[in-house]
Amino acid sequence: MEPTPLDRIDKRILHALQDDARSVTTTELADALEVSPSTVRNRIDHLERDGIITGYRATVDYGRAGFPLQVVIVGTADVAEREEVAAKACEVPNVVNVRELMFGENNLLVKAVGKTSGDLTRVAKALTELDVTVRKKILVKDEQFEPLTAFRPDTEQMVHDL
Repeated sequence: MEPTPLDRIDKRILHALQDDARSVTTTELADALEVSPSTVRNRIDHLERDGIITGYRATVDYGRAGFPLQVVIVGTADVAEREEVAAKACEVPNVVNVRELMFGENNLLVKAVGKTSGDLTRVAKALTELDVTVRKKILVKDEQFEPLTAFRPDTEQMVHDL
């Protein structure tokens, strides 16, 4: 079943939730969108049912939480087993994100955090034990997140024109 196309209200709800899902209320959203709070709640329920909203997570500053080292490990997994390897990589201690890439040798990106370089070395070793060929380790200084511009109300037409 194809999800229903997103309209202006859905996009603004998504933008607000991506910006700060914890603090925004359905009443505040309803006031901003000039609809009822029940409309906002129904829209959110629909976006969740359609699999557009897949969850709600805390964004953690790992440095402040005692894990000052962050690394992105670029690796290669056998294409036929990539999905299974990615799932197993998620279970490795200190791994916080795994991305499967569609093509090429560098088809797996693994983000890991650690207190020491030894923590990150253990992650790389665990990945090689999963038959991932580690191609590169990139030390990350910082990471920033932003809601999708296409969901922001003041840029809707501009993004559409691109």
